[in-house]
Amino acid sequence: MNVSLPLSESRDCLWQVETNGINPISATARHGSAHDLFWVWFAGNLSFTYVVIGAVVWSYGLSLWQSLLVLAIGLSSFVVIGYLGLPGVDTGLPTMAFSARYFGKRGNRVMALVSWLNMVGWETIVLIISSFTVATMLHLIFGVGSTALWLVVSLGISGLLELSLAFMGHATIEYLQRWVSYIFGFLTLVILLALLPHVNWHAVWYHPSGPWLAGVIPSISVVVAVSALSWVTTAADYTRYLPKGTSHRRVVSATTWGAIIPTVLLMAVGLLLGQSAPTLASATNPVELLLHWLPTWAQVPYLLITMVGILAGGVLCAYSSGLSLLAAGIKMPRSRTIAVDGVISITASLYVLLISQGFIVNFEGFLSLVAALLAPWAAIALLNIRRSIKISGTPAMVSWAAGAILGLATTSTVVFTGPLAVGIFRQSSLGYFAGFAVTALIYRIWTLNQTTYPFPQ
Repeated sequence: MNVSLPLSESRDCLWQVETNGINPISATARHGSAHDLFWVWFAGNLSFTYVVIGAVVWSYGLSLWQSLLVLAIGLSSFVVIGYLGLPGVDTGLPTMAFSARYFGKRGNRVMALVSWLNMVGWETIVLIISSFTVATMLHLIFGVGSTALWLVVSLGISGLLELSLAFMGHATIEYLQRWVSYIFGFLTLVILLALLPHVNWHAVWYHPSGPWLAGVIPSISVVVAVSALSWVTTAADYTRYLPKGTSHRRVVSATTWGAIIPTVLLMAVGLLLGQSAPTLASATNPVELLLHWLPTWAQVPYLLITMVGILAGGVLCAYSSGLSLLAAGIKMPRSRTIAVDGVISITASLYVLLISQGFIVNFEGFLSLVAALLAPWAAIALLNIRRSIKISGTPAMVSWAAGAILGLATTSTVVFTGPLAVGIFRQSSLGYFAGFAVTALIYRIWTLNQTTYPFPQ
């Protein structure tokens, strides 16, 4: 476990490299307010990827009201991120360092590696989409061809922007997320309005209802996996600098609404466009597909917004990925973990950009498998938000393993199909929900009579 740096060496200053690792933040080093979280999560979810996910929801053959219900239920899960951020306020620890209190030192290293895998996967997704976007922008502005060389150049630009900001750390990220929210939040709204004339309103409004078991339920699971579940191991990373007396209610509210507002707008436009562009949900380059629907004046701004929006989320992934790597037992300064992530995510991005095909299909498969591992962890984390259990990590590890095995066994993807992924589980993507429920039940019963110690208020 990473040890605390001397107080005189620890700082969180704008445009300076953050020196804190996974050590608890002292009372004298804390600053900011809960409202700052709104902008962190608003910018972090200002991604046009959500337009594609909205189209994926529509591809399940649902009616408009069913699709909107899916978004309402699925995105309400962001409240979990708000609650999982509370230990950061109470202890000054990032999420995966706090997780060691109930998983134990060794068990938590496994959990931290799962978190790191999730974050690196998302970093790769971000770099791929950003690279497509930058390459298209270079073609529009300078007329360069869409060759492998320019894709590599675009990847280099994207990687430099994402990783350099993550390298700087918390204060710089928080400051820039606010300005990204102000400027690009407004511009995103303008672009979304420019896309609305392409919506076939009659077809959308009168689209018949789709199946609940094979349509509504799996689409909810996709929305949850791609939104809240992907962030569960990061929440306290952005709350641990807040003063200890910060209102818990305001922390939850700012986080939840900051994430929901941009996400619901982007997904809603995606499901509306899904009727007019049935290939949007499976497009290899969805950024370019949407580009052709925009007037000339909006094309370059749209590409710039897409690049900045997706990278704003990627910066959060890269920053939290580094903290997860430290929680896994890697001994190095936080800033150097960004280099490790960079090598891996850029290498993986090169493979996808130059060799692999079927990006969206593999993306959904990746989400489903990681969700089966993250959901059981989230169940245990939620049961430990306001308490520290003074026992070994055995109950948490056994409960997590049971939920993860069940989740994987009932998951069906293009890359892996579990032996129990039959019947209702074959098409409903209920695997990680089942894993979450089983883990919560086992862990709650196991620790029911254990002595607990509430955090001081």
